[in-house]
Amino acid sequence: MTSKRRIDPRLARFRLTFLLLAGVLGSAAVIFAQYPSRPQIMKDGTTVLLEDYASLPLSSPTHGGTTPGATDYKIQLGRVTSMRSEPANAPSANSRFFVNDQSSVIYILDKGSKKFTPYLNFAEIFPKFASDLGNTAGIVSFAFDPAYAKNGKFYTVHTEKPDMPGSANPTNARFAAVDLKGYSTTPVVNPPAGPAHLESVLVEWTDSNIRNASFEGTAREILRTGYDRNHPMADLVFNPLAKPGDADYGNLYISIGDGASGETPGPSHTLPQRLDTLVGKILRITPDINLRPKDMLSSSGQYRIPSAGSDPNPFISVAGARGEIYAYGLRNPHRLQWDAESKTLIADDIGVHYWEEVDLIAKGGNYGYGEREGNEQFFVNDAGKTGSLMTPPVPFPENDLLQVEGLKDPVAPIYPVAVYSHREGDSIGNGFVYRGKLMPQLRGKYIFNDMTTGRIFYADFAEMLAAHGKRNQQAQIHELQIAYKSSAGGSQPAKRRMFDIIAETYAHRGGTSGPNHVLPGNAGATTRSQDPAHSEDKVDVDGVSYGGGRADVRMALGGDGELYVLSKSDGMIRKLAAVLTPPPTSKNRAPSKETASR
Repeated sequence: MTSKRRIDPRLARFRLTFLLLAGVLGSAAVIFAQYPSRPQIMKDGTTVLLEDYASLPLSSPTHGGTTPGATDYKIQLGRVTSMRSEPANAPSANSRFFVNDQSSVIYILDKGSKKFTPYLNFAEIFPKFASDLGNTAGIVSFAFDPAYAKNGKFYTVHTEKPDMPGSANPTNARFAAVDLKGYSTTPVVNPPAGPAHLESVLVEWTDSNIRNASFEGTAREILRTGYDRNHPMADLVFNPLAKPGDADYGNLYISIGDGASGETPGPSHTLPQRLDTLVGKILRITPDINLRPKDMLSSSGQYRIPSAGSDPNPFISVAGARGEIYAYGLRNPHRLQWDAESKTLIADDIGVHYWEEVDLIAKGGNYGYGEREGNEQFFVNDAGKTGSLMTPPVPFPENDLLQVEGLKDPVAPIYPVAVYSHREGDSIGNGFVYRGKLMPQLRGKYIFNDMTTGRIFYADFAEMLAAHGKRNQQAQIHELQIAYKSSAGGSQPAKRRMFDIIAETYAHRGGTSGPNHVLPGNAGATTRSQDPAHSEDKVDVDGVSYGGGRADVRMALGGDGELYVLSKSDGMIRKLAAVLTPPPTSKNRAPSKETASR
């Protein structure tokens, strides 16, 4: 058995200190990570066709035990956050999507009729379910088990507010089709510092008949984690390359935000860097406790931790560390994606005030937060400023290390492979490496978005792979121009901003966001810079203002490899249908290997 590495008990457990290599500050190797003085992402002419696909039923945020009231047209109309295809071998995979409305319902969307059928209503089942607590509460995400076609299993994450009255145990009084006889709540795993006002709950569902459009089966709680006020347990993915018998088969990757701890001065600031807590991490667990019985069983008995086989989790042998941790040092890695062709796990990590990141996740990797944001040092006691915005600017050593309690050697943080500043947007959405058929000119590109402004970007994925681990050498980002063909009329597509498309549809569906907003949500997110050092109005790359509010956009990948755009404010699903103007071929740079090989 591997011996445990001991932590000096005189030290505060897992506190973070920053090591500067001796002499670096006085050497010529010092460089600055500079916050830009102007936008850096430009349009290169690449234009894609966007078409309406489906309209979600109108909904409003709620909480457990309530009866839905009238739609509140002053807020978001259909809070779609995820759309997923069943595994390809499932009997109905080609004819339907599963879509979650954050407010309470998972729907089945028929691809032919575009009809939404309610499948699960969380407010009817979980008495402490809450979706009326801000942008991240409610149904957060879901994922299908790799053996779903045979076992009917899938997994969900939702938010609960533990101080709500009543029992935390679910009920089938209003939804008799769910069998709760074996359901038991698990002990909450709270962070070792700071408050925990909310809880994220991971549930395994087993549908006894996956051929119909209604849920009939059982539920089992797997994990419950506490957090302060934001950035909850987020996305769920399985490794698509792992096959039965492989060491990684059946392992669930879970992204967990930091609960806003990293931006909070005081003892909770170091939580993303601490290995004795689950917040600010990527986890890897095995929900099926019978799959590899030699692996470590969780304290709740509801899952195992990869530990005994050929591919154990990285901190199994570190005393005091949580064995579930796969990677750490993240703020809000709210979306994960596997690119099967390159065997790469990708995370989209939302920043504080200055930088948005795309990270390639490596086993055991430290992604720097809350001591780093983007390419810069992060100073929590100075309003979350980064090094280049300090007075005077703080130089960044070319070689930097972080000392993590419990680890013998200091750790070099891993830098993002694509990064953009808040001069371009406000919160990164998510993206996928495009491998589909409708847009062959964009194969091998990572297509992603900014949630708040709705801007859609692309970067060459080969450049992203080459940038892995290299600070200040990120892949170049370009903005896609949108030619929109609305289902409401008009024979020819017209170039539009995604923000304006959503605002127009929001108003058409009855949305009335109020003065100083054309969309619901924080008006300041798209009217002024959130950067206190650069307080000018926020405008797009052409100098045009947005108009206030949040577009709240995410991307989805269909089982056929095609891309869809999900927008919460207007409750719409749209599809990227074609490339009208392909990316230019640089005279100084050949097309990427990923693009040229197709």
